[in-house]
Amino acid sequence: MISQAAGQDTAIELKGIVKSYGTKRIVDDVSLTIGRGLFVTLLGPSGCGKSTLLRIIVGLVTPEAGQVVVEGRDISRDVPHSRPIKMVFQDYALFPHMTVAENIGFGCEMKGMKRDAIAARAQELLALVRLPGLGGRYPDELSGGQRQRVALARALAPNPVSLLLDEPLGALDLNLREEMRRELKAIQRRTGKTFVFVTHDQDEAMSMSDLVAVMRNGRIEQLDAPERLYARPANAFVARFVGTANMLAGRLIKEDGQSLGIEMDGRHFTLPRSRVTSQRQPRIGEVVQLVIRPEAFGFGAGGLEFSGQIEERTFLGGRVQLRLRTKDGRSLLVDAPPHNAEGLGETITLSLPPDRLAILAEEPAEA
Repeated sequence: MISQAAGQDTAIELKGIVKSYGTKRIVDDVSLTIGRGLFVTLLGPSGCGKSTLLRIIVGLVTPEAGQVVVEGRDISRDVPHSRPIKMVFQDYALFPHMTVAENIGFGCEMKGMKRDAIAARAQELLALVRLPGLGGRYPDELSGGQRQRVALARALAPNPVSLLLDEPLGALDLNLREEMRRELKAIQRRTGKTFVFVTHDQDEAMSMSDLVAVMRNGRIEQLDAPERLYARPANAFVARFVGTANMLAGRLIKEDGQSLGIEMDGRHFTLPRSRVTSQRQPRIGEVVQLVIRPEAFGFGAGGLEFSGQIEERTFLGGRVQLRLRTKDGRSLLVDAPPHNAEGLGETITLSLPPDRLAILAEEPAEA
């Protein structure tokens, strides 16, 4: 069970949500508080329960237990169309026989708004999503990115409390997906709406979100700002799933005030206790995991030193990624500047500042 105390008015609160299909529990006692006006992403691998949780919020799936509360009102038993929440799907779900303006105005029509007001609302939202003048076209006359913007406008038209988005960028090509990331975040900021976004793509989650909930096996492993998820993962699963991480096992052999003594392959390191990011502190004699991001290393002596032979060298545009094999047989991924000249087979020395790693009091989790 994970709950986050919102620092502002609460838009959505989930209390003890449980959902199973047969004997498999898909959502396992999830509690979550989402503050008004935030962009929150549910991130995790396929089958972790993130899309099911989104469908429970909007009312398309009924949980066995738990409550969905929106702005202080329990809507758990409300039918989907009466909930103050709208959803955008990956396939857009636009009505092909309706024009763009008619698609946008559909929800307003269902609410009983007058025709002139619906037309004005459609024009307002076409301007918001940067599609002015396209109200008379039909969905099959639009590009994928344009259809996505129409789907957003249609969901926003009835003025919902929150917008739920289930992998809405999955059908777009890479360049358009990157453009739509920026556009989604800009629309969220301009409207001030609460967005709850589902994806398995960590780049999408990290680039757009105020908060990210990393899910596994129906539970939320960690809820945090993107920067903290990356720098201070709560466990090995989060460390591996969010970004690339070198995971080095060591053993805690000493505690001294604010420092920890760690032994690894006969070498001894003294590290700040503040670098422990797991929920509990490690105990003397226990195996710990050092989480080191590829860009944390420097070149040359200083800090914690690692030497290794370059086995792979991959050019990635803005950087070169090296795979090193250390003398003790460990494999390390290291990011280097694009002009890096070291070649295959060369032995190099790396330095690691002690404040550029995280320490986890656990064995590595399976991703």
